[in-house]
Amino acid sequence: MRVCYHIQSHRCPAQVERLVRTLKAASPGSIVHVSHDRTGPPLDVSALRSLPEVAVVLAHGGYGDWTHVQRWLDAAEWLVDAGIEVDWLVNLTGADYPLRPLGEIEAELAGSTDGFLQWYDALSATGNWDPRRSRSRYLYRHRRLAALSQRQRARLRPLQALNRGQPLIRVHVSYGLTVGVRVRAPFAPGLRLYGGSAYASLSWRCVEYVRSMVRDRPRLVEHFRHTLSPEEAFLQTVLVNNGRFALVNDCKRYFDFTGSQFNHPKVLGLADLPQALASGAHFGRKFDLDRDPEIYDALDALVLAPRP
Repeated sequence: MRVCYHIQSHRCPAQVERLVRTLKAASPGSIVHVSHDRTGPPLDVSALRSLPEVAVVLAHGGYGDWTHVQRWLDAAEWLVDAGIEVDWLVNLTGADYPLRPLGEIEAELAGSTDGFLQWYDALSATGNWDPRRSRSRYLYRHRRLAALSQRQRARLRPLQALNRGQPLIRVHVSYGLTVGVRVRAPFAPGLRLYGGSAYASLSWRCVEYVRSMVRDRPRLVEHFRHTLSPEEAFLQTVLVNNGRFALVNDCKRYFDFTGSQFNHPKVLGLADLPQALASGAHFGRKFDLDRDPEIYDALDALVLAPRP
C-alpha cells in the first residue's frame, strides 16, 4: 500500500519543510508531491528534493478558484507521467499536520473503501448549510475584477446586498471583487451538484475516474472553471454521482470554523489538541509554526512514536 501526499502551499516555507520531513519519517515509502505557489515565499527546493521520493513543483497559485483543482490534477498526471504507481492520493495544505501515526492512517486507507470525502447535496438545506450559497457559487459564471485586502473586503461587503431580490447577477468579495452572471448550468437529475470539504483521501481508482471525466466531460470542466470554490464541489460532484464507489462521507480532517471570517478556519493551539485528537481525524488544519511551535512538538511525539 503506497500513498502520495499532495501538498498545496503558498507561504511558511519552514512549516512546509517540517510537514514534508514528518511525512517521510513516518511513512518512508510514501511519495510527497509539493505544489508551491511561485509567488509565495521561496521554498528551499534543493533541500526538499534531496529527500527520497519528494517532488517539488512551483505552480500558479490562486484562492477559491480552479487552480486548486488543476494542481490536484497536475499531481495525478505527474504520477502517471513518471510511471509511479500509488494506491491513494491524499491532498493537504502546508498548514496541515497529522493527528495520528501515519501507519494507523494508511492502514485505515487500505480497508475496503474507495475514499474518505465529505459531501452534501449542495442545492438542498443540509445541517447548517445554506443552499443559497451553492447557487451563488455554482450556477453563475464568475469573473474576478480585483484582488482585495481584508480591510477592503470588510468595506465592500455591503455590495453583496445586490444578491438579494434578483436572480441574474451575483457580487462576492470573499475571493476578491467578483461578479457572476447566471448561466445554464450542466447539473440535472442525473448529475446532481454536491459540495463539501476541499480535502479528501481517494483511492487511485477514484483518481483515474476523475481524470477520465476531465477528458470526457469538457463542458462540465469549463463550467467549474468559472465558479467560486470549485475545489469544494468538483470532486464531490464527479465521484458521488458515479454511485459505484464505496465512499465514506467523512474527509478525516479536523478544522474549526467557529467565528470564521472570509472562510478561514481557526488556528489550532495546544488547548485545541484534545478535541482534535478525539475527533478521529487523520489530519488537522490549520497550524502555525511561528505562533505555536509547541503543538508541532506535541504532535511529533505522537506521530513519530516508535511502533510497538
